[in-house]
Amino acid sequence: MLLLADGQKTRVQEALGEVESFLEGRGVTVAVHPDVRALRASGAALTEQDVDLAVVLGGDGSVLTAAHAFHARPVPTIGINFGRVGFLASLEVSAWREGLVEVFEGRAVVEHRMRLEARVRRAGELEPGVMHAMNDVVISRGEAPKMAAFRLSSAGRDVSSYRADGLICSTPSGSTAYSLAAGGPILDPALGAMVVTPISAHALAMRPLVLDPSAELEVAVIDSPSPVSLDVDGRREASLSSGDAVLLGAAREPYPLLTIPSFDPWQRLRDRLGWAGRLDERVEE
Repeated sequence: MLLLADGQKTRVQEALGEVESFLEGRGVTVAVHPDVRALRASGAALTEQDVDLAVVLGGDGSVLTAAHAFHARPVPTIGINFGRVGFLASLEVSAWREGLVEVFEGRAVVEHRMRLEARVRRAGELEPGVMHAMNDVVISRGEAPKMAAFRLSSAGRDVSSYRADGLICSTPSGSTAYSLAAGGPILDPALGAMVVTPISAHALAMRPLVLDPSAELEVAVIDSPSPVSLDVDGRREASLSSGDAVLLGAAREPYPLLTIPSFDPWQRLRDRLGWAGRLDERVEE
């Protein structure tokens, strides 16, 4: 199995040896990548053929890195949350031992998380290479001082045009990330769906869209005074110009994210998003 760690976090550094010893004590052969941020920056893929489980010490960004590193051959992955949010890293630091015991005893729950595939088209020609996103694909004006114009199409039919800072195309997993900050809806991660959320659109009628996972989307750059950024799960992948387009759709193979039966995603949402109200309140008639 593979142990990936965000070695820049002090608490991760302190826990890494302990987790490794725990795993080896169960007779598991462990390979360690101690700097998941460097792995993400390099964009390298992991090709270890005998990895049947990845344990990630870090936050949601570290789990995303694992998903990208294994994008061609998804590996069951479970995260121990050392970050602030932890929507993807489901094990709490205080109970990682109990959680890993459940995994090794076969009680883990496999969540098949939908991913997006993205390709770039320039001058009518598709560029080689496919990008995968667990959270989102963002086409935006980046640091340019002015809005850009975009056109969204589905299966060759125009949906709408936008004058905005950009568009966020997200999975259900990514609906609690940038899309949520831009006003998008929260989706149950078990859903198959895509969300398109405009970023600061210059029209009040431009609202987020929830689309069928079979939709074949195209986001074209109609007009931009400067290069447009293409970011995949927070990592800059390309610059686009007027006339370029990004083709998007659901990846054929989802990513197997693991959790444990006691994990309550709605409790995590209430805690992390600060939802008000009490579950024991009753409406008086």
